[in-house]
Amino acid sequence: MANNMQNIDSPVIGIDLLKMLMLQLYSNPRCIYREYIQNALDSINEAVKNGILSQEKDGRVSISITKNDICIEDNGTGIRSDRAVKILTDIANSVKNGVDTAGQFGVGRLSGGGYCEALEFETTYKGEEVSTIVSLDTMALRGLIDKKKADISAEDAMRIICTTKTIPAIKEDHNFIVRLKNVINSREILLDVDEIKNYITEYAPIDYSVLFNSLINSCPQAEFVKRHKKIDKIRVSLNEYSDIEKGYGVKIVGTDDPIEKIRYFELPMHPKYGSLGWGWYAVTEFSVQINEEKDNCAGIRLRKHNISLDKNFLNSCFKEPRGNKYFYGEIFITNDNIVPDSGRQGLAAGEEAEALMLEIKRYFSETLRQVYYRANKLKTALNKIAEVVDKLNNPDFSSASGPLTNKLQEHYNEFNKLVSKDEKVEINDIIAIYQNKFNSELKAEVEKYLAPQKMSQEKSQDILDMVFETTDLPTKPTPSPEKQKTPSPEILVEAATISTPSSEQSPIKPSSQLLRTTPKTQAKSQVDEMLSSLEGKKYSTEQIAILRQVFKTMLVVCSSSDKKRIIQLMEIAVNSL
Repeated sequence: MANNMQNIDSPVIGIDLLKMLMLQLYSNPRCIYREYIQNALDSINEAVKNGILSQEKDGRVSISITKNDICIEDNGTGIRSDRAVKILTDIANSVKNGVDTAGQFGVGRLSGGGYCEALEFETTYKGEEVSTIVSLDTMALRGLIDKKKADISAEDAMRIICTTKTIPAIKEDHNFIVRLKNVINSREILLDVDEIKNYITEYAPIDYSVLFNSLINSCPQAEFVKRHKKIDKIRVSLNEYSDIEKGYGVKIVGTDDPIEKIRYFELPMHPKYGSLGWGWYAVTEFSVQINEEKDNCAGIRLRKHNISLDKNFLNSCFKEPRGNKYFYGEIFITNDNIVPDSGRQGLAAGEEAEALMLEIKRYFSETLRQVYYRANKLKTALNKIAEVVDKLNNPDFSSASGPLTNKLQEHYNEFNKLVSKDEKVEINDIIAIYQNKFNSELKAEVEKYLAPQKMSQEKSQDILDMVFETTDLPTKPTPSPEKQKTPSPEILVEAATISTPSSEQSPIKPSSQLLRTTPKTQAKSQVDEMLSSLEGKKYSTEQIAILRQVFKTMLVVCSSSDKKRIIQLMEIAVNSL
């Protein structure tokens, strides 16, 4: 059989590769800061590993933005002078793999070239007395591309646009410096100090504020607290901003909701791929969605090596993408085989990445969605209670106090059902917040209107209990319907039926009925006459007044057919006293 295989000549990597890597790699120009900070993190970690730095937090990145230039310097290992030129001019020939290092391909360092006239790298390795400088003339590269010199390879182009030199250095120094000279593209973004500072707070692997760290330290989930303290963190400064911190504080900036606590969670261990990730979110009232224009921290972020992917990447994991904007939070990827895509907008394709996203979607759908749904229901229930209380406190609604009290009891019962303990600890976090909110803001007002009804009913029952405990009355058969008399017009009753609370309802009983008697009845004068025999004896005026009120209420609520029997009971009770 003939061999149709052909020899492959040395393949040419065209100049368009440099065009893509230096001029078109990122659509968001801010990403260059993330790339250089990411490279600095790898260098700092290497310095800690080699004993050049004692700990990761000793690593620092200093960014300087001037009128036209940008300078980014780190105190990592730097690069040995005998290897510096090759490493800095090679393309995609890096030992970085995205597992042990935050960087993956070794091409991010070229990304700044698309925004300036010249891109320069300077590096010093500890123990050497020289610094190596490699300069890339990006304007010359643009000229080569514009001339469409297809016969020029990427390697040839790098030889044309690159120059190198060495300068004296202090032997103990170790650093790496990136300079973007004369920024010409996206100047309004890249040279805006406040804009870049905000970007760094969102994406860089930096520490939290002292206040937020206090929330972390106070969390009882000790295992997660230890993990949280061990995530990658380096110090980043920008012009006058030193040691920039993530934007999380003790309240949600976009809603003013205080953060009550931190809730940690771990995604289930995958049977095939093992650990996938863990995360945290801030527990708040979840009163409204976080306003993104006011708050850069809105949403739960996905991070690898503590560097954030696109801030909106996890929105699609909620059934309603807006659901993510109720939260502050982060998820840290723990599986080595899950890495970001080249632009860090999302994840590189892979089975492990698919497994991670499936578990995130499940947790968001089955738990976090229920968290802000329950919060919304509790908030609505409290608002209803507050609205009725406001009306009861308003003299203009005094004539409707009875129906309003009944409505208050209805809303209170609804609230009590919503604060019933749930099987999910995440839901119970919310229940506790709104229960405390009710106790501090509304409980006293609610009891002011509902508790007196409970007291009145309990005192009436006490009197009846006393009567039946001291008296052996013969029972009378209940007359048949056809023999029952028509209720006397002496007492007109307008009342709602009193229902018995279920086991889930509040021990506070429903409000008393709205009563009206017209005219004042002879039966009421009988009460006064009966109780006159107690005056001047061992009972106080207040005690007699309470008994009078109980007796009069009993006469009002009973039917005319039972009035005579009730009066007999009253007489027996008074005689026993």
